[in-house]
Amino acid sequence: MTRVLEVTLLETCLDSSTVKELAIDSPLTPAIMHAAAERGTLRYYPHFPKPYFRIERAHHYVVQGVIGNRTLRVTFSPSAGPDAERALCRAIEREGTG
Repeated sequence: MTRVLEVTLLETCLDSSTVKELAIDSPLTPAIMHAAAERGTLRYYPHFPKPYFRIERAHHYVVQGVIGNRTLRVTFSPSAGPDAERALCRAIEREGTG
């Protein structure tokens, strides 16, 4: 089961958006990527030397990551409520149960 171990605030932007890093206990897989993309738009670049993805969920967040890494970079929109972070973490952790 995949777990989010730590959420670290990296910066707060002038527009009130926040950038955070989510650390997970296992390497990112395509399955975790797809779970995080729930209700968002996924752009996946598997042909890059390090397979990169970007997930945009309007008015909530932008997630960026590399398959195989143990961290995700998330920019939360100023209009995202406090539940946006919890919902993203739950989607990531739910993937590990399958």
